[in-house]
Amino acid sequence: MAEVAAPVQLRAGLDRVTSNLRRWSSADWLLFWVVIPAILLIIYALPQEIRDTYFVLNTAHLQMVQTIFLSSYTHSQLFPHLLWNLAFYFVVLAMIFAFEDNRRRFRIMAGWAFLAVPIVSSVLTILFWGFLGRTTTGQGFSAVVGALLAYAMFIFVVWALQDKLPVFDHPEEFAGDRIRFLVLQVLLAIMLVLIMVMGLMTGIFNDAGGSVTNGIAHFGGYVSSLVILFLFDERTARRRYFDAILGSSIAVGIATYLYYLVLIVRLVRGS
Repeated sequence: MAEVAAPVQLRAGLDRVTSNLRRWSSADWLLFWVVIPAILLIIYALPQEIRDTYFVLNTAHLQMVQTIFLSSYTHSQLFPHLLWNLAFYFVVLAMIFAFEDNRRRFRIMAGWAFLAVPIVSSVLTILFWGFLGRTTTGQGFSAVVGALLAYAMFIFVVWALQDKLPVFDHPEEFAGDRIRFLVLQVLLAIMLVLIMVMGLMTGIFNDAGGSVTNGIAHFGGYVSSLVILFLFDERTARRRYFDAILGSSIAVGIATYLYYLVLIVRLVRGS
């Protein structure tokens, strides 16, 4: 029986992916796969002096308010910065197009990732570096990609377990096999915790050859996307166990990252 069920489930999953891919309109494919990457390349092609003046966020010149948004679409280095961001963007976008079957959720998350996350990431950058008493510059599509990565990982879990998630709210269905129910609960919790761990990894400040990756911007994009997804799911799907574990993971993840920032502040101020 198991040998027959596996191929059937695989075919059903592939059929769902194919169905999802066919539902996207030509405008969707054009906007997200062509227009947005083209915007990144066009801004990169501008003279460096123009990018530095009008596009790159500089916390010492906050009167250039447009940079709070435009800096997230700006790159001064083709490789690896711009090309790596585009490569990751296409990967997570492919996951979203393959696994997303809720157009309302997609519209909300696309609006959040492409319009709100650039502002969120810039504000966090300004506040954090201001708290350190130092100035910095910031640019890059990474925070937006981070937001889309959180979205892609979330919908993959929901897509893979969609028919099974309601079971976690009904332990009475496992009256004769309580241990199996507990094991399944633990496995789901591990999956959701790993999503948050990925967010913590994106928030690490790393030396990038003369500059430092903007960890707080990356984490801000990632975790804010998870928060929006949590609120949407809690309001529309009402999966009590799933949402409780996801919400707890987000809360613990934010607390952990704040502690990480405290350690950085101590290190910088002590140097």
